[in-house]
Amino acid sequence: MQEQGPGSDKDASAELARERVHTAILELSGEVGYRAVTLEQLLDRSGVDAKEFHRRFRDLDVCFGSAYEEQAEALCREMLGAARRAGEWRAGTRAALEVVLRFVGERPAIGKALVREVHVAGGTALAKHEEVLDRLAHAVGSGCEPPVSDLETVPRAPSFIVGAVEGVIAGHLDRGEPEDLLEVGDELMYLIVASFLGRDEV
Repeated sequence: MQEQGPGSDKDASAELARERVHTAILELSGEVGYRAVTLEQLLDRSGVDAKEFHRRFRDLDVCFGSAYEEQAEALCREMLGAARRAGEWRAGTRAALEVVLRFVGERPAIGKALVREVHVAGGTALAKHEEVLDRLAHAVGSGCEPPVSDLETVPRAPSFIVGAVEGVIAGHLDRGEPEDLLEVGDELMYLIVASFLGRDEV
């Protein structure tokens, strides 16, 4: 059995604290709104003290940006991975869609932070948001046969369709109906397929 280094327990504890803070700021932002989150609320939710927080983050803006980038990247990778494993374009699109619908249905507060409060926060979080949407749009458009470019007419542009899907998700969250998201999978697939391939292919 390999011995752990002297700093391994400390490193693991610090990593756990960082994860708790990241989760807490996203949850609180989705629950009360990003601008309403206070440091006191964050520390209480995460169980991390002020000294530990300030050792890692300059302020709440930096904390939200860090948390957003990590969570958005993880979700994007999971969606793209599910699409690749499914193989065929329609099956892959459906698989990626189910990943995000299930995630938001199970974790609506974080989902709201990802699709709504990021626009309030701006900065690095919003830049990451736009990057992720671009990557998803490129994956959907290039995987279609024939591939669809953003240079196509706007109603069929991948970025437009990805934005429309995000809008449906945000609408369900705004209405407090996250548990219904998986049920709109067929509706969203209809929108995607009809937009890329035409209604005759639905």
